[in-house]
Amino acid sequence: MRKKIAVIFGGRSLESDISVITAMQVLANIDKSLYKVEPVFMYEGDFYVKNVDNLDAFVAFNPLNHVKAVLYKGEFYSLKRNAFSKYFKPDAAFICCHGGEGENGVLQALLEYNGIAHTSPSVLASACGMDKALSKQLFDGMLLNTLPHEVVSRDEFASDGERTVQRLESFLTYPLIVKPSCQGSSIGITVAENREQLDFALQVACKFDGKIIVEHKLTDFVEVNCAAFRDGERVVISDTEQPLTLNDFLTFDDKYMDNGKMGGGGHIIPADIGTLDLIVKANTERIYRELDLNGVVRMDYLVDKVRNKVYINEINTVPGSMAFYLFERQGISFKELIGKLIENAVEYQSSRRVPTAYKTEVLAKFKGGSKGVKN
Repeated sequence: MRKKIAVIFGGRSLESDISVITAMQVLANIDKSLYKVEPVFMYEGDFYVKNVDNLDAFVAFNPLNHVKAVLYKGEFYSLKRNAFSKYFKPDAAFICCHGGEGENGVLQALLEYNGIAHTSPSVLASACGMDKALSKQLFDGMLLNTLPHEVVSRDEFASDGERTVQRLESFLTYPLIVKPSCQGSSIGITVAENREQLDFALQVACKFDGKIIVEHKLTDFVEVNCAAFRDGERVVISDTEQPLTLNDFLTFDDKYMDNGKMGGGGHIIPADIGTLDLIVKANTERIYRELDLNGVVRMDYLVDKVRNKVYINEINTVPGSMAFYLFERQGISFKELIGKLIENAVEYQSSRRVPTAYKTEVLAKFKGGSKGVKN
């Protein structure tokens, strides 16, 4: 009997368009003989179904052309003329969202509350992975190499921008790279070579997030990516990838436009980093296991070949195109990868299931009245 799979994408995110592409790729490659699939599009806080399996529908999305749905007790119900009808009860959700509530743990929490297995890491791991500043703290705690960095709040910068810049200059040296802490796809990222540029970069980043991370920028480095997914007890590590760019850092256009890596171009696989390749792969497996991750997660590194040093930059818990191309040389097709992610999601959800209640006599014996409970 075919498992029922909800492919969920979109959401209130600056990366919503990219998630549409990932979802269309998954819909085109999922094994229909094994899985009954229903695409579910997140738009302005609502779910939409029906006719959301074609890229043309999203060039200028009109919700009136589709059917609104709600999730209740593990089942999607369609809403028509103010009446609810049973629509689809998924065995698992394949999450294709990038950024926003689809990647930061909100959607994961909703699915877990409804008892639906999903292909992403847990609520906690998703939230931590989405926040670059928090991720840095985790990496530092693991004694991994990270670049010197400071965190700035939008309120701090708005109240006294000059003082904020002076504080950053006292701890960090130029050049600096300024990033919104909870955005992806290189959105809102700017390089600063001096005080004037730093002030401008902070202004840009503050338009996209309330928390900003400012870090020292390497001048001679290679960006390297490496992904992993769980296959039962085994963690499968991908080839390394060296994205190609003519810019100071990998831009949005480098990733998605023209011959970007989502289209399978604009990169070298495996990365040209010699024996440092082994360190990148070892760090990837360690991070995946120690953070108890699930699904495909891509780790992004900065490799200083001159000093023979590998820095962990960030993790992506729902990478573009599910990073399928990083596993192809190992003989794992996109179709096979999708199947493994679904089956593992179901198994992982089952293994994490906890008792729904713990029965005690506390309430029957409680005599505290309005004074409350003493603990």
